[in-house]
Amino acid sequence: MTARAELAYIFIDPDGTQGAGVVVVVQAPTGVVYASQVGGNANEERSVEGFAIPLFHPQYLDALEGYFGRYSGNLPYPGTPYEWWKEKDLQVLAEIVGRIPLWHTSRDKDEPAYLQFDGARLEELTEGWVPVVTRYGPGILTHQNCD
Repeated sequence: MTARAELAYIFIDPDGTQGAGVVVVVQAPTGVVYASQVGGNANEERSVEGFAIPLFHPQYLDALEGYFGRYSGNLPYPGTPYEWWKEKDLQVLAEIVGRIPLWHTSRDKDEPAYLQFDGARLEELTEGWVPVVTRYGPGILTHQNCD
């Protein structure tokens, strides 16, 4: 964040009991920062500035939890059993993300649209923190961490 004042810092589901589901944070200079605990057993905390859009259908969370659950909390990272993301696994993730609708809306018109996995930002990918492209711009798809 720049020298501009932070208007709000919002930790999504801070004690892990709320089941926040799936939320997209579209990256934008809003002064509002969203944070989440991510990374499987690594228990990282990450944050991003922007605006949040909740996604209400539980099947998105189920699909993401099923995908990341295969790693048993030990996500691909140098020094772990998986070492790095495999291309076939990234394709499966891209397909899951690509089925998640995020409509592009305005006061005049609503258009169906879908998220797109942003493979150019692979270094950001971990459980609970998936880089995406939306019709509003780049964003982060967050969901509950498995631990």
